[in-house]
Amino acid sequence: YIKKIESRITGHRSAMKKLQGLNKEQLREISRQIADAFYDYTYNEADIGLIKFISAREDMFTYIHGIVQAAYRSGVLYTTSDRQEGYLMLSGEGAGGAIGFSDGMRMIAAEKKALGGFRNMKRFIDACFSDGGTIETRMRKEKRKFLRIEMLVVRKEYQGQGYMRQMMEYVYALADERLIPVILDTDDRDKAARYEHLGMKLDRVRSCGEHFHMYDLIRR
Repeated sequence: YIKKIESRITGHRSAMKKLQGLNKEQLREISRQIADAFYDYTYNEADIGLIKFISAREDMFTYIHGIVQAAYRSGVLYTTSDRQEGYLMLSGEGAGGAIGFSDGMRMIAAEKKALGGFRNMKRFIDACFSDGGTIETRMRKEKRKFLRIEMLVVRKEYQGQGYMRQMMEYVYALADERLIPVILDTDDRDKAARYEHLGMKLDRVRSCGEHFHMYDLIRR
């Protein structure tokens, strides 16, 4: 079943559903939808993003499927409605769960396979954490609580219909209840601009290699 969660923000009702009771094939289908959305995305000319490290569609599926399974088992994977127009993964204060050790190890194994082995995975991690580290790393060093958007994606056929805003408003409502900021990072300038349009502020741009930047955003 899917458990319905509702929250209220600035006078409007924003609804999300925590995904529960799914079988392996349903999880694979969700992973495929998310992986295709990432793989088929057209990047800004200055950015290559994740495609720089995962250039094959099936490798992208392997990478995303590992993340989806870990998020689902840990209770931090949400969707917009029964039609599942979009998906949201959260971490941090108020996320409702955390990735368990065994699930985390399986996720890392899937990521290593998708990236082509340990050496390539280290290159990817070093790039993502370069130029001063992620916004999450800096927040943790300052011992500040936060709610982090780990993944947010709208399926291709539902893009441009307000589902990204719905998910962002849900996250903002959770953060406002706890008086904490929302943080995220993304690998494309155009993606960052969409988040800015929906209330996030660009904290900094990190140079992580040729045609690879990470855009750190925060909503205080």
